[in-house]
Amino acid sequence: MSLPLNQHPHQHPHDGLDRQAPIERQARIERQTGIDRQTRLEGAVAASTGLLLATQLPTGAWTNPRPAAVSGTAGAALALHLAGTGADRALAEGGCAWLLRVRNPDGGWGTLEGFPSDVVATCMAAAALTLVPRPDPGDAAAREAVAGALAWLGAAGGVEAVADRTVRQLCSLVLALAGLGDAGGVSRVPVELVLLPAALRRKVLSYLSPPFVALALLQSRFGAPGPLARGALAAVRPAAVRLLGAVQYQEGDVGSYGGDPWLTGLVVTALASTGSVASPGSVALPGSGTSSGSGAEPDDARLVAAGLDYLRATVQPDGSWCMIHGMETARVEVTGPAFAAAALGTAGFADDPRLVRTRTWLADCQQTAPFPLYDCPPGGWTWSGPKGWPNVLDSLAVLEVLLQGDRDAPALRRGLDWLLARQDRRGSWSTFVRNTLVPLDGPCPYITAKALLVLHEAGVPASDPRLVRGLRWLLRRQDRDGGFRALWHRGVVPATVAVLRLLAALGRSRSPVARRALDRLRAAQLPDGSWSTGDRGEPGTVDETARAVLALAACGDGAGAERGADWLLEHQRPDGSWEPGRTCVYIRDHVHYSDFLMAQGLALSALAAVSALPAPSDLSGASEVSEPVAGAGTGDAR
Repeated sequence: MSLPLNQHPHQHPHDGLDRQAPIERQARIERQTGIDRQTRLEGAVAASTGLLLATQLPTGAWTNPRPAAVSGTAGAALALHLAGTGADRALAEGGCAWLLRVRNPDGGWGTLEGFPSDVVATCMAAAALTLVPRPDPGDAAAREAVAGALAWLGAAGGVEAVADRTVRQLCSLVLALAGLGDAGGVSRVPVELVLLPAALRRKVLSYLSPPFVALALLQSRFGAPGPLARGALAAVRPAAVRLLGAVQYQEGDVGSYGGDPWLTGLVVTALASTGSVASPGSVALPGSGTSSGSGAEPDDARLVAAGLDYLRATVQPDGSWCMIHGMETARVEVTGPAFAAAALGTAGFADDPRLVRTRTWLADCQQTAPFPLYDCPPGGWTWSGPKGWPNVLDSLAVLEVLLQGDRDAPALRRGLDWLLARQDRRGSWSTFVRNTLVPLDGPCPYITAKALLVLHEAGVPASDPRLVRGLRWLLRRQDRDGGFRALWHRGVVPATVAVLRLLAALGRSRSPVARRALDRLRAAQLPDGSWSTGDRGEPGTVDETARAVLALAACGDGAGAERGADWLLEHQRPDGSWEPGRTCVYIRDHVHYSDFLMAQGLALSALAAVSALPAPSDLSGASEVSEPVAGAGTGDAR
């Protein structure tokens, strides 16, 4: 029953069990029709908890199966080919061979193998296959694949059809680097923003500092538009490179940016392709007429060397790189295991020694040093162990687990103090930087609702001014249709559910805001009983359905919760696991991914909650509670 500890990240750990034919699944459902729901719930909970406990590592953590990523593999291949040694170019060729194997039939590539084609992954793959030479027949296959990718992009409207300016800049510059496009029409990346005072720079760049600098450097290769812009770039470049060095150092000085091979490869490619880095085997780029090995600058060379080391250390056995590998050679991940541990606690294992061990491990992952780049004190968590970008979203996942143990534990008290210190002036919570102006890091209803719930469950009274301020901000972000929106998850379900669970915990599940949110959630349920991310024609996902079931159960809608639970029961695999949905956001509207352990934790929590529901007749006495916040429920999610 245990997961292989060295499972290839792109390969599902239960291959052979997870691809049931519809007839087999229907036969299993029909065999269970004579079994009452409670018995089925208890059996499903037992199967899920058994799987999670059997696959727990001795440290108390879990290995989260991480599929290989197209952009990560293409980004790493580009960097290794442009800046690395001959041996590195062999790794780049291996990455390109993997890219050819996972190309979609429509000619494009998706974020992960089997995902629908998207612009970012397709542009990255096309650039890598163009620049990294391979002996025939591989080179001929690469040329054919690039032609197919360009045809797919054309049918999708081209890069010009991308609404997001930063994504459009990224795709255009990557294609231009490979000679597949023209960078002349790309809007200028204002690199001089890195010269702003640190407090203001944090607000306008936030966690986007590494890709922002990388895009500015890539653009400089094609000549900045106008003499003033070229002069600004020349003056600012040393400061931009120093900022990259600060990011790398604060992450643990392991060569990574964001624990992500794609972002690391993008930075290394930008540094190595702008004529300033000497490397053992640097190569000329299409149309450059020069090698990238002239005029080396020590800071640039050091960052490139460290980035290459990171990419060498994180390549997978099949030649690919995965999304969000983390800081260590052996992947260490916090968030997925936290979801699994929280679910096991909900299912009755909170005092089990194995969960005590998990809480100890999570406490050891707490950051003990400040993170100046975000003006962030010690006390928070990131997704990749004790090193990396501290953020509220991942810290909340850990705090939910720690709250199941000793309420006086030092790590918990430090974490709660850290969480309160990260509240925005407006009352909300953002992800990385307080009071940021970056939309993707801005105040988030999902994160704010989760933060308020954690603080409430930790004993902070609802009358506390910080909670009052946060709740006032949150309830004014309800969409006109009754829902709420999350920054880092797709669709209306995650944030709407988070708000409903908060209001239920505060005794406000019958308030006007809650009623509208509950109506919106019910309206989103599909005919088969599931919930999806909301894209037209997209089937229900385990993640969204489990979240919705948790909210309905918390609000006393036993019948609605049971209908969603029935769908989860039907879709549980024989080994006790569920297929994760494409619900997590990496680049909004462009790059999405799935998380195996997150899906397991959500589904287990949902079934445990339904199993604990009282009989329907016991739910009729819920009292009406008025909503005290004036003006709540108007306006949209921003």
